[in-house]
Amino acid sequence: MKFIPLLFLVSVLYAQDVDLGHLAMCSGVKQCLKHDFAHCREEDKKPNPNIKYNATFCAPYLELKQRGLKTNDPRAQGLYRYMGREYRVTYKLTGKLPVSKETMMYLFDNMEFTAQLVNAYRKTKYTITYDSPDKKNFSGDNGDNLEGSFVWLLTDSAGVNPGMHHVFFGRGRTKILKWRLHGTATAILDLREINKDSVAYEFRALVSPSGPMLNSIMNLSVFNNFVKGKIKEIIDNIEKAANAFAKGNRKPIANYAPFKQEKWKTNLKEFEAVTGKR
Repeated sequence: MKFIPLLFLVSVLYAQDVDLGHLAMCSGVKQCLKHDFAHCREEDKKPNPNIKYNATFCAPYLELKQRGLKTNDPRAQGLYRYMGREYRVTYKLTGKLPVSKETMMYLFDNMEFTAQLVNAYRKTKYTITYDSPDKKNFSGDNGDNLEGSFVWLLTDSAGVNPGMHHVFFGRGRTKILKWRLHGTATAILDLREINKDSVAYEFRALVSPSGPMLNSIMNLSVFNNFVKGKIKEIIDNIEKAANAFAKGNRKPIANYAPFKQEKWKTNLKEFEAVTGKR
């Protein structure tokens, strides 16, 4: 379910890029992690007078460090440019999925295939494309009003339960209700095996609005509920597609043109083996 970034895509989009990113990066990392970036001047590292660098504000910095994110990782600097800003909104979704741990891990490890699997069973139009050979950079859209590009920063939270803890950073754009939005978010996904046939999940998206007005909009209950509803919709599509395949329903695959291509045949055989259905 590396396809999960598309859940994250609906919450990626609410913080317009501004020139304060460099100052937010330098001051936030300095104040919360006591780290000095070589390209930051002393003036850049001074605390923002509008921010209280307390345990609450610094919690995401410390959590990501504990999970294994290296402060000097160049891929993380985009994340820090937003995390250090004055405003922050967190979207959180928890639940259970009646699929095995092995199924979830395979879907993560084969994100392009997962998008096509969901399209075949749910008649959706998702796409995922790997933008680097190591699959750590990728882009995606839902065929309609969501699109974005992402970096898969962490895959196992410093070696704890490999394949079950993930951190992503991404940029995207969408139309939510009456708002056309673009921006960035940090997404954290934790999975936990309940039994051989089910897993629990916790998904969080940390978004940094660019100003007080956008911050107020994003904290509205109607906005929050809409975003969570869109995320849940994608989760449900993934769950139903995986379960339909596991139960032996192959009709949607037989009628789905992309799966007639050679590139997907290996994935289909592997996924049959993972789900235990042939």
